[in-house]
Amino acid sequence: MRRDSARYLIVVVLLLSALGAWLVISQGLVSPPTESVSGPSEMSNPGVADGASHVVIVDVEGWYRRTSYERALATAVDFGLREDLFDGIPRVLGRWQSKSGDWPMSAAVTKWYDDPEVAVTRGYSDDDGSRLFFSIIGSRGGKSFHLFEHTALTCYPGSGWRIADVGLESIEIGDSSVSVQRVITEKNQLRRVTLYWYLWTDPERVPENGVLSVTLHADVAQSDEGTLGALKEFFRLLFPAVMPWRRFG
Repeated sequence: MRRDSARYLIVVVLLLSALGAWLVISQGLVSPPTESVSGPSEMSNPGVADGASHVVIVDVEGWYRRTSYERALATAVDFGLREDLFDGIPRVLGRWQSKSGDWPMSAAVTKWYDDPEVAVTRGYSDDDGSRLFFSIIGSRGGKSFHLFEHTALTCYPGSGWRIADVGLESIEIGDSSVSVQRVITEKNQLRRVTLYWYLWTDPERVPENGVLSVTLHADVAQSDEGTLGALKEFFRLLFPAVMPWRRFG
């Protein structure tokens, strides 16, 4: 009897812990990052981190498959899927500024992704003339499957680009990290670095609640490493903290 009671208590504790983790992620019940008493905060861009009241789930693959690279990230941006999503994304992030309008993607993209709810690109530049491009394509329900069917790895070759390198790229954030997909392509005299990942605002990753395919890309001016560094810097401005959370089960 004592052994059965102990097992029952363990099960109850695990269930309560899982419920608590879900509430933290789904309701955004997260205390803002604080600075260490012994020294400065390790959080990149602490000014943005202080306002990071939203929590999102990111992964390198998706739909119903979760990978070990799944992470919960804090952000100041509400990434909930809606037509005016880009209105809530700052046009100034650190040294990066967007002075032009947002560009809807081509009719071909709309066809490939079966008329997504969002399909927009925004360009950013700095005072030195460096440029990068931030894109989001978002859908709900069964249509969101196309987000995982059409990726940078499959779409660039169809536009005449050669795949030069593929892999996962680790982005350090404070004392943690998050991985994203990396694709490097070449066409004529251009060499381009693309990072992409999938994002959910729902911790259960239910397709009906919306899925985003998020992409950052920039053409290489001097080196792959320098271009990757700029893209990672921009990523950290959007997502300044990795939350201490792991999925149960």
